[in-house]
Amino acid sequence: MNRRNFLRTGGALSIPALLQGGIAASPLELFTQFLDPNSDRVLVLIRLSGGNDGLNTLIGIDQLANLRSVRPNVALPDNGYINLNARVGLHKNMTGMRDLFDAGKLTAIQAVGYPNQNRSHFRSTDIWTSASAADEVLSTGWFGRYLEQDHPDFPIGYPNPEFDYPLAMTMGNVVSETCQGTSSNFSVAVNNPFNFLYIAPGGDTALPGNYYGDEVSFVRNLIGQSNQYGDVVQGAANAGNSLATNYTTGTLSNQLRNIAYLLSGGIKTRIFIATLGGFDTHSAQVIDDNSVGTHANLMTELSSSIKAFMDDLQLLGLSKRVLGLTFSEFGRRIRSNQSNGTDHGDAGPLFLFGDCVQGGVLGNNPEIDPAVEQNVGVPYQYDFRDVYGSVLVDWFNVPQPTVQNLISGGFVYLPLANACNTLLDANPLTFDLTAEGYNDDVLVSWADREHLRSGGFTVQRSEDGRNFRDIRRVAADNRETTTAEYQIRDNNVVRNRIYYYRIRKDGGGDAALSPIVTAQLRGSAKGEWSVGLPRPNPVREDSYIKVYAPVDATATFELIDARGSRLRTGTVTLLGGADNRIPLRAGDLPAGSYVWRLRTPAGQEFARKLVR
Repeated sequence: MNRRNFLRTGGALSIPALLQGGIAASPLELFTQFLDPNSDRVLVLIRLSGGNDGLNTLIGIDQLANLRSVRPNVALPDNGYINLNARVGLHKNMTGMRDLFDAGKLTAIQAVGYPNQNRSHFRSTDIWTSASAADEVLSTGWFGRYLEQDHPDFPIGYPNPEFDYPLAMTMGNVVSETCQGTSSNFSVAVNNPFNFLYIAPGGDTALPGNYYGDEVSFVRNLIGQSNQYGDVVQGAANAGNSLATNYTTGTLSNQLRNIAYLLSGGIKTRIFIATLGGFDTHSAQVIDDNSVGTHANLMTELSSSIKAFMDDLQLLGLSKRVLGLTFSEFGRRIRSNQSNGTDHGDAGPLFLFGDCVQGGVLGNNPEIDPAVEQNVGVPYQYDFRDVYGSVLVDWFNVPQPTVQNLISGGFVYLPLANACNTLLDANPLTFDLTAEGYNDDVLVSWADREHLRSGGFTVQRSEDGRNFRDIRRVAADNRETTTAEYQIRDNNVVRNRIYYYRIRKDGGGDAALSPIVTAQLRGSAKGEWSVGLPRPNPVREDSYIKVYAPVDATATFELIDARGSRLRTGTVTLLGGADNRIPLRAGDLPAGSYVWRLRTPAGQEFARKLVR
């Protein structure tokens, strides 16, 4: 998606805006009426702009020694983090989000990204907002495609008596491409909902019947739409309220508080996008003992703002209506640089918050190799498109087959936000549950701090994330110990399939469910083959191509010149589930054009053009 938007892609309240270039995507022939008219659920997206350093946000406690060895000038000290459980912590400034986690209202998802991670701010933001693959360019946003199925004629005929409110809202001056539709952006940009500026519509002078007249007519219509939406927005803000007193004076707090005003004032908008900037921390990310500085301040604003917003929604009686999700265009590299900062990396953690999240930590701590190279980022464990799709399934009740068409790539469901739909108490228990795949089995482990009150445990497994069955009963350890540890090995599993595990804790006639964790056997395929573009190109001696392999594999390659002559052939050994940098060693090539072709073991081919 081109970031230089023209007027037709701007929301009604974002004038002046710019018109999107490029070819519009074909309409998707999908189900209509996705939004349940009887549902009032709201999604709040928070973009962490610039690329958040996930390794200093969600802390792998068992990886700290190695992390400190590869980023000694950035890694947090022992007093720089607070525990979520025995193996995972948060930056010490994130006490608000820790409190939400303890209350079962925050889920942390480890290492979210995509195959063949792009490290350009603009391109990776396009990928995250459009939910495209790394080698695919989509002109629509993932939520824009969702809204377009119910509103195919938008913006013509909007607002109207049935939809007199903005369908989506971006807090700020520029609409989010997340809500980009085929012909227009579904969101409106609102910087201050209490101070709407009326825009003169430009009169009713007759217009010529040419391209210029069409464009002026479109602008007039957009201005009229802007004024009508503005009245609704300002009316809701004035009718609303905010009761929490713990907001900060920062940008994100202001945006979230305005959303609370609008929701309590009766606005029916279903998606809001807020932004916290400043995460491009190439230098001076930390100062002093590494626990303070630019990134620490951002963690304070993020955590305190989300906590205040959740408190506000609770006081206003709206908390069960709202689900929040953070995202950032990429994480940072594992090794720090010499400027007390970190450079563009790959995957990073996401957070979901709300009364209906599953809670807990999904995924394992990224393993830190003390000999890791300077340019390596965190490999992804969960594809961000699976997170988006699961939110549509859990929160907006979109059928999974429909999600497959809305979200690029194969969709894997993750139970994230359906806790309010379960019959049993799904608040996180007082134990830490993990599941780790080995060559032939999955090790399921948990540690319970309240085992003396337990009547035992039942391990449950699912293959779709929804339908669970009992696979093992474990008696409680009633010895007088602080924490009782348990584990089982599940060997009734196969490769290339994702398994979902949870624990049912019995006691006193009641039962409670743990959050859900996932696991696959080692060697299972994850994602699909993906081959990036040469970097840099025109190529030189240090140019490379990134190749993502779903499993460990040996692939063949060849280099062909403009006459079709094969100049080089060879093989490359690729690590599965990771981005592999393949050096091109093009320094000795004469000037000209070349094709580099990769062939997978299954015969799939990828060709990339090189210029020397």
